Amino acid sequence: MISFLSHIDDTLFLLINSHHTGFFDFFFYLVTWLGNGWVVTPILLVIAYVKIPKKRLALFILVSAVGMIASGLINSKVKDVTHRPRPLAYFSSSPADTMADQGPAYKIHVVGEPLSSRAFPSGHSNTAFSAATLVALAFGGWYWLAVIPALLVGYSRIYIGAHFPFDVFAGGLLGILVMIVTVILIRIFVLSPRPLEPL
Repeated sequence: MISFLSHIDDTLFLLINSHHTGFFDFFFYLVTWLGNGWVVTPILLVIAYVKIPKKRLALFILVSAVGMIASGLINSKVKDVTHRPRPLAYFSSSPADTMADQGPAYKIHVVGEPLSSRAFPSGHSNTAFSAATLVALAFGGWYWLAVIPALLVGYSRIYIGAHFPFDVFAGGLLGILVMIVTVILIRIFVLSPRPLEPL
């Protein structure tokens, strides 16, 4: 079962990473920064300042801080335990990356810094999906579309050669779950006795 899932992961990575152009190199290099905490945090603060009444701003910042920090810390600890190599190291330690059962030599398409370790789960995907979940839960409506840039961040991590698809899936899922749990706990323990009151 594990070898089957690994084969799917490898195949999907090669399918996505092998299709690239100069335009999309530039586009996904920019998109991938949306998974960086130093980029996401100011965006969340601007949204909060514009959308949230001042009396509820502190609560939103509390949920944001607790959820994003907790998600990031858990993600980092899982990385430390799994020690999964990045695609660049996994396929080969040589510049011309190869995969034995893929036939001809395959060179990993890397955009940006060539990373080799701590692949699982994807930290950028974790951050992007944490933020998207927070925005969707806090505002609802059209703000559920925040998942679109999060998905693009996940795809970008594969495109630029930084992660396998399962790394992205795990990081995104972890970000979603931790943020949902954070919102539930804040509603129970901070907003009590009105736990169902929206943020």
